[in-house]
Amino acid sequence: MRRNQVLLLLFTIILATAGSLKHLPKHYKELAYISFFNAFYYYICKRYLLWEFKPKDINWRMVRAAHTFITTPLVVLSSLSKFPQTLPKQIVHVLKWTFISAYLEHVIAQQKLIRFKHGWNIYWSALIYLKMYTYSYLHTKNALLTWVLSIWSAIFFILRFKIPLKARLFKGPFFLVFKKDMPFNWTNSKLINKLYYKITKRTMNMYTGRRISQKSSNS
Repeated sequence: MRRNQVLLLLFTIILATAGSLKHLPKHYKELAYISFFNAFYYYICKRYLLWEFKPKDINWRMVRAAHTFITTPLVVLSSLSKFPQTLPKQIVHVLKWTFISAYLEHVIAQQKLIRFKHGWNIYWSALIYLKMYTYSYLHTKNALLTWVLSIWSAIFFILRFKIPLKARLFKGPFFLVFKKDMPFNWTNSKLINKLYYKITKRTMNMYTGRRISQKSSNS
């Protein structure tokens, strides 16, 4: 992917989504959510990327930053700004945006500007687009549920593609307690079941407490 191609792509996306920028104050939380999981992918898979752009004459960090913080959030913002109100139209809307996004990525892959690895293919990308457009809208209705579903989804992809996680990945402001560069056994079913149980229990407690407080305030 050459510099002129990247600049042209960015200009096209910005021009196509310019009309939706007025909705930015309304959906900035959803865009932050999308950018977070884009950045999370690049971080957790930095030594085991499932797909990656193939930049030429341009710094790969610039390509990833543009994809994480500019192009994807703008596309999601454009989708949210046109999101219909009725369920049948919402389903059609999500499927339409999923198909268009997957088709464009297929064209880019045919031009060898993006490479799939470790068993990833365009069908998995289509699933990601489906989840992205669905979850970004769900985030406007129930942010907590969206984050829980997203965490479960991330765990699924980590297990499905056997992404190697090592303690050094968790060194930083959140996981300073890890000292050794040792792999985690994510195939351990007891570990996954325990993690699912804790996430589900905490989520249900928080959600139930919120519903009770809402009913109390309404009464």
